[in-house]
Amino acid sequence: MVSRTVSGTMNKRKQEGIGLTATAKGLVGIAAIGHLIFTSIHVKALLLLENEICGFIMFLFVLFGLVALFEATRIREGRILEKLFTAIVCGVTSGMGLMLVNIYRSAIANQRGLEPALVTKAVGFSMVVIAIYVVACVLLLIDIVKNRG
Repeated sequence: MVSRTVSGTMNKRKQEGIGLTATAKGLVGIAAIGHLIFTSIHVKALLLLENEICGFIMFLFVLFGLVALFEATRIREGRILEKLFTAIVCGVTSGMGLMLVNIYRSAIANQRGLEPALVTKAVGFSMVVIAIYVVACVLLLIDIVKNRG
């Protein structure tokens, strides 16, 4: 009887871990593909900005998102390093997004003759994508901690 209880607890832990990882994978997939599809929002805003580096930062934001997607698809059960690396990539992607949002906000505050509606739309879209990557990162880290102990 004792062995059934212990194995039942182990299976419950594995099911919870699969749920967190699967949710994180789904979020990363939605964010990466959605971000790639709606890149035109960024392009319209970037064409209005005078900052030369903003296009490169936007490219890195999208690229790291795709890397996060590829890494998320590689996660296998019980592989802590794969989850950790995917969480790190999600964090780096969020960082690139925050850099881009900072450029957008700086342009709204300082650039004369800028139509803020398009740039504000890009800021809002970026914040949603960043939030999704942060949530996925946190879910992966929670899963790592839960399954390690």
